[in-house]
Amino acid sequence: MYDTHFRAGEPRELQEEIRSFIKSLSDVERKPDPMSEEAYFYGQRNLAHFHGARHMDIRLPKSKQEKALRTGKALVHHYAPQLGWVSCILETKDHVESTRQLIKQAYDYCVALKKTGKT
Repeated sequence: MYDTHFRAGEPRELQEEIRSFIKSLSDVERKPDPMSEEAYFYGQRNLAHFHGARHMDIRLPKSKQEKALRTGKALVHHYAPQLGWVSCILETKDHVESTRQLIKQAYDYCVALKKTGKT
């Protein structure tokens, strides 16, 4: 479903929309991460991180990961799909919206894990 050729929008503008959304989530912090240039954590759990302006990885519960892949909202993560990671490419406003939805799912999962003491 994703076309990997950049077509629309300024990549930094789309990235900023995602960044602003993440910053609006309670108790999410930007922390150093050796695997990415800009990572966001809920507690000790890395829930999402950028690789450049157009590429983002998000960690989902397995059921949400499967749905995101099946519906074309995300791509298979190259290194850790077994841990629930998916990748998103930010090329259009539609990609920004679907990426926001996936980040919210990742965030909600982190909150639920904390409530059960599993973080």
